[in-house]
Amino acid sequence: MGMAGSVAPEDRTGRWGVMYVRSLLAQAAVAHNEVPGGEDHLAVDLALLFPQGPVTVQVKCGTKPPNKDGSITVPVTAEWKKKWADALTPVYLVYVRLEKAPPADWAEHGIAHTTIHARAQWARVNAVSAASVRVPLSNRLTAETFDAWVGEFVAQFGKAASA
Repeated sequence: MGMAGSVAPEDRTGRWGVMYVRSLLAQAAVAHNEVPGGEDHLAVDLALLFPQGPVTVQVKCGTKPPNKDGSITVPVTAEWKKKWADALTPVYLVYVRLEKAPPADWAEHGIAHTTIHARAQWARVNAVSAASVRVPLSNRLTAETFDAWVGEFVAQFGKAASA
C-alpha cells in the first residue's frame, strides 16, 4: 500500500468490487444506495432504486479462476442464503473478477484513458440451496443488465403503471 493508503488490504478488494458495480450503475443512470459498513446485516451491499421498485445486490470481488465453462463458483453461507430467501424483491450476487493480481495492476492509467482490468458476472440468488453459486459467463454485468433486472422485477410484481 502506498503512503496515502489507509484501507486494510482485505477491505481494498471489497471496496474495488463495490465501486466497479457503482460505476456501471452511474453509466446506466440508476439511482442506488450503498449499505454502510457495519450495517450490512441483510447480506447485501447495494440497493438499486428503479422506478418500478427496488432490488438488492451482494458484491463479491477477487481473482477466482473461472470454471471451464467460464462461470465462476462463489461460496455462500447459510446465513446469507436465509436472508436472500427472506427478501420479497429480487436479490442478485455479482462477482467482480480482477484480471490482474497485484492491486497496482487493477487499473492502468494511460495518457488518453484509464483501463480497468476487471469484469463482473451475476446471478439471482433468492432461492439458493447449494453451498455455492455458479455465476454464469453469459450473465456479464454491463450497464444494459439493469434493464433486464427491471424486466425481472416487473415480471414478478406485475406491469408497471403507465404515465
